[in-house]
Amino acid sequence: MPSGIAIFGGSFDPVHIGHLFIVEEARDVLDIEQVFFVPAYQPPHKNEAPQASAEARLAMLELALQGRPGCSVLDWEIYRGGVSYTIETVERALNEFPRAAKPKLIIGDDLCADFGSWEQAERLLDLVELVIVTRGGSVESDTIKEYHLIDNSPLPVSSSDIRRRIAEGRSYRDLVPQAVYNYIEENGLYRSL
Repeated sequence: MPSGIAIFGGSFDPVHIGHLFIVEEARDVLDIEQVFFVPAYQPPHKNEAPQASAEARLAMLELALQGRPGCSVLDWEIYRGGVSYTIETVERALNEFPRAAKPKLIIGDDLCADFGSWEQAERLLDLVELVIVTRGGSVESDTIKEYHLIDNSPLPVSSSDIRRRIAEGRSYRDLVPQAVYNYIEENGLYRSL
């Protein structure tokens, strides 16, 4: 099993080039052998459920990661169902990969301010090495004290913007991997807001 692993969770509704770029930047800077993308069934900090089904989001992630060594999908939260808590995923990773080094948890700086409200935030910080990537937020937090800051170039792309573009009939082809674009088009996803 890989020694340097990282967990990167989110709705991935849909996965886009910004997600992939963040992970590549983190892998370049830190000793990360394997990054696990973990799609949430229902993110705890979002009021609305993801627009695409869990199965569709999982399929898009798998398509996006084809041919990307060191990147794979963990479907644990999807098949667990309910609200997805990162602490549960990290605890399972520690059990599944006992010989791996302390896992890294990749989050955007836009999540730092509210990190203290995460389920068992203090325990989570004890179990992982936090990796913060730039997404236009701030690393200021009452809870987060130690972290690796990745000085990445944030791409101005978001899943919500892509969904809006699709619903409005606007171009989005270059914002997602080609295989994801094909899947969205073939399945008619995100046609309405």
